[in-house]
Amino acid sequence: MPRDYIIDYPSSADYAGELPPEFDALRGQGPASRVRLPDGRTAWLVTRHEDVRTVLVGGRFTRDLTEPRDGGDGASPVRTVNMDGRPHAQLRGLVSKAFTVRRVEAMRPRIQRVAGRLLDSMEEQGPPADLVRHFAAPLPSIVICELLGFPHADHEMLSDWCDRITTVDGQGPGRQAGLELGAYIDRAVRARRAGTGPGTDLLSTLVQAHDDEERLTHEELVLLVIVLLAGGLETTQTAISAGLARLLRNPDQLGRLRADPGLIDSAIEELLRFQPVIDLNRVQKATEDVWLGERLVRAGDLVQISINSANRDDEVFPGGDRFEIAREPNPHLAFGHGAHHCLGAALARAELKTAFSALLRRFPRLDLAVPPESLRWRGGHVTLRLEELPVTW
Repeated sequence: MPRDYIIDYPSSADYAGELPPEFDALRGQGPASRVRLPDGRTAWLVTRHEDVRTVLVGGRFTRDLTEPRDGGDGASPVRTVNMDGRPHAQLRGLVSKAFTVRRVEAMRPRIQRVAGRLLDSMEEQGPPADLVRHFAAPLPSIVICELLGFPHADHEMLSDWCDRITTVDGQGPGRQAGLELGAYIDRAVRARRAGTGPGTDLLSTLVQAHDDEERLTHEELVLLVIVLLAGGLETTQTAISAGLARLLRNPDQLGRLRADPGLIDSAIEELLRFQPVIDLNRVQKATEDVWLGERLVRAGDLVQISINSANRDDEVFPGGDRFEIAREPNPHLAFGHGAHHCLGAALARAELKTAFSALLRRFPRLDLAVPPESLRWRGGHVTLRLEELPVTW
């Protein structure tokens, strides 16, 4: 294949949740290849661990594309998501205290109670049950609602908006969902100012930063909450459901974990490395000429990284195409790297540990209720997702 041959971006949704084989081939060909993205743009596709880290470190790449397609009506979270440098650091500082390891540890008993209640309900219904609907979807949505101070009863509505927002083209249903969710957040902000809502949640902190400290604009406040919601719901839901499917399809590894629950932490890290969750990472732009290996990326060129591919790089992960729950070390990039390392990483790990520990403890004979090949994977979104996960016990 010529090095500048343009391929269509391969989606894990087309390969039953597996890493598309094209990525293995591309890693062997060179540091960057030309790719056509789902929205029609072309970019350099970066697939190796070292080169992906280089892009993620920042400095010579930016998420701020400031293209006319992004619009200026405040309906899309694109601009806030793509901030770099000092503006990004300032916004990050506003929310970082909500996601510290200490704060997350204080939340763990509450996460465990929510998980227990959801499993009680699933067990009462009896098998087979859809683990996505009964457990993987509501757990992270209830937790993020509590963190932000939104009513638990709204978690399904918020999940639906976030599902539509993460369509890959960002237009049509996604833009309308952004408008609807933005209006919902506007109402919550007014409630905080009127003193009719909670005062110690993260949203109240952001409202104070806007009203009293002038540290962010109203648009930034609304869009930041949208980013927190979308990041806290879609990715963790997929990590739980797709991660469990991965374990159930690898009975030798699941058996090791059942026999030694102390492997839970390393098992979660391996699931984060091996199982695709984000199907399409955020496109970036080179701010200067940059060499990635022997490939020169010119200033202004678009760059599309694949963290999923980087996490299979044999140069960093010997036998990277094998799922090994006891893998050490495991320097995966599932939560990103550098200035944009995921703020919610500690919370996501706590939710995953709670979810898998509770599931395996409650249902020692948990198994798929359908053949693995019949599972349906959603495409056309930034985040990969199982439509449903029928299980029995």
